[in-house]
Amino acid sequence: MKYYLLVLAVFFFIPAYGLQNTISDSNIQVALNYPDILTPQDNFVLSSVVKTSADQVSNITLTISSPQLDISQNQFHIDSLPKDSTLGNNFNAKVKQGIPDGAFLANVEVQYFIKGYFDPKPVKNSLTKAIEFNTQSKPLLLLNAQVPDDVFAGEPFSIKGTIKNQGSDAQNIQMSVDSLQVPLDGRKIYSQTNLEAGKSSDFEFVLQTPKDFGIPTHASIHLNGTYMDKSGKAYSLGDSLNVFIRQRGLLELGGPEGLWIGNFFIAPVVGVGTIVSSVIGLLIFIWHMKNKKKQKRVKK
Repeated sequence: MKYYLLVLAVFFFIPAYGLQNTISDSNIQVALNYPDILTPQDNFVLSSVVKTSADQVSNITLTISSPQLDISQNQFHIDSLPKDSTLGNNFNAKVKQGIPDGAFLANVEVQYFIKGYFDPKPVKNSLTKAIEFNTQSKPLLLLNAQVPDDVFAGEPFSIKGTIKNQGSDAQNIQMSVDSLQVPLDGRKIYSQTNLEAGKSSDFEFVLQTPKDFGIPTHASIHLNGTYMDKSGKAYSLGDSLNVFIRQRGLLELGGPEGLWIGNFFIAPVVGVGTIVSSVIGLLIFIWHMKNKKKQKRVKK
């Protein structure tokens, strides 16, 4: 009973990382989890889970090796593991100093013995696979932002987006919005203390133009920001978005943004006259239907 509790505990505390690789055959499967981005000289954990899918599997040895990595203990050995059981292990590793940014490979080897019904003694099997790591020595933030094509003057609209870090950990992220063509009010500042390597974060600005903005204008909205690495060195990021700003018509209801379906543009903005006409048309249709029903009853 204690053995199975140990198996479950090791499996439960495996760190959740961005990348997973699996090496397997019909008798055994090894799942490897590790960060999708590594920083030179920083320690990280490469976690492994060994699962057997056959009986009589024993003397399992998992070895991780790479000239770019320092691994304190690069082998994990299991004397035996019953069918459909799992056991995990964490390899503590570090990218060596001087390794350039970019991808490098590590070799994974799994050796085990299995005894079949007609085998006089256990037979040795071996599996190998190369897994890829990505090293980045500085943070690299990428912006993906969206704004409505059209907005009404004096009415709030949103800029929503995502920041993705494709480098090492980023700190003290600051971002703001402005425009040279039109004054902007509202929530114009975004800040975040930390964004880990390989992670993403959503942001939103809620903006509003002046009510008395009279002339329809195609305006550029600029997103400008800065962030730092762990040493305090600053980096910049930015993006520009285009939006069409106009006054809402006196009899217009709905939002300014529309939808293209094939070659047809369907706008949610409708006039009060259109709504009234539609209602009158519906009432006339209902009146005609009632008259037809009455005429049918009279004929009978």
